[in-house]
Amino acid sequence: MALRLAAGTILGVLIGFERQLRHRAAGLQTSSLVTVGATLYATVAPSFGASSNLQVIANVATGVGFLAGGVILKDGVSVSGLNTAATLWSGAAIGSLAGIGLFNEAFLGAVVIVGLNASMGPIADHIDRDVSKLRADGERKDE
Repeated sequence: MALRLAAGTILGVLIGFERQLRHRAAGLQTSSLVTVGATLYATVAPSFGASSNLQVIANVATGVGFLAGGVILKDGVSVSGLNTAATLWSGAAIGSLAGIGLFNEAFLGAVVIVGLNASMGPIADHIDRDVSKLRADGERKDE
């Protein structure tokens, strides 16, 4: 159990560290706690007679999905917090993988999550700026 918990903790800290560096709502503490919680549930479930880790993991995904829904905010037509919610939900999957002993899969998943968060944000911002510029140029031509 200690090895599984250590793996879940380290991977949760890795995910949370990236979020903290970018000043996101669910940073180091929240990401770590979600991942560790999922690790604990997946690790101890068989000890309490759970018939399948899959059932426990499905319930973790549902519970964390509910938790993650709390970070999504809508202001008019603008929605924020979706990436944070998805990161929390994905972190629970990483914890679940560590909790059932799938360390390679958990590590690879954490690397992919951190990589996507680090690389896709700037790419999306660039696309948004280009689209905004095109729209502004189009409006000027119509005037």
